[in-house]
Formats: sequence, structure tokens, C-alpha cells
Amino acid sequence: MSYLITQGRYAGLIAKSNNRSGAAGAAVGPGIVTTTAVVATDIIHLIPVGRSFYVTKIVWYQVTGVNMTLIFGTLSNAGVPAMVQMFPTLLALSGIPGGLGEEDLAGVEFMVNSQATPLGWDGSLWVESYAAGVIAAGVQISVEVAEKP
Repeated sequence: MSYLITQGRYAGLIAKSNNRSGAAGAAVGPGIVTTTAVVATDIIHLIPVGRSFYVTKIVWYQVTGVNMTLIFGTLSNAGVPAMVQMFPTLLALSGIPGGLGEEDLAGVEFMVNSQATPLGWDGSLWVESYAAGVIAAGVQISVEVAEKP
């Protein structure tokens, strides 16, 4: 377990790599989620009932032969859910693994937020992947989160 979870800013939280994949959020974790082009957003980590979490590590590998951009965030609860970006846009270079550790990530707490405009946020971690501005598939992503008990 990392220093920041045992003694740092996330001290006392529970580390998990409970990734989810696909539009229905089928469990694949702990493991890897591969982005799809079927839907605009792919679920990475489903928020646990009654809990919140911080993302402490994101790693990715792009396998399709083109550079892609990644947008991580949560979804609004609008009739047509829209991405609410929580981290800066990332670039996944073809064939080169990338990652951010807890020291690099902003301390964003993912939670159900009924007060957010206009209809609240769902609180889960989602990703959008684009190649040349078009939704694209093929980025393998794994995350580690720290859940509040």
C-alpha cells in the first residue's frame, strides 16, 4: 500500500482496484478496462453505495496505432448524461504506456452530488477516448482508488 494511503492525504482509506467495464458496468476487476466506441463514455469505477472515493493511480496503454486523448470525470444526471471533467485531458501515445500517481492527481472526491447543476452527478468514474476528435476504442485503463470507509 502506498505512503499517501497509509500516512499521507488519504490516510485511513481503503485501497481498491475494482474496475468496471462496458455500458452496463459489468465487473472485470481488479483489472483492465478497454475503452469502446459503442458509447461515448465507459465506466471505470462504480461508486460504492454510501461511500465516496479518490483516484490515487491511473495507468493506460494505447494499442490501436493512433494517439488518443482521454477525459476522466463523472456524469451529470441530465436526460442525456454529459461528462463532467474532473482531471486535465490526457494524451495516450500509441504503444507507450502512461500513468499518473497519487502525487500527480488532484485530490478530487468522487461522490453522488445532488446539488451540482443542473441535475446532479452520478459520482462514478467514467472515461471518454477520442482519436482526432472522434470517439474511439482501444485504450486499456486501470485505476486504483481510495474509498472512504
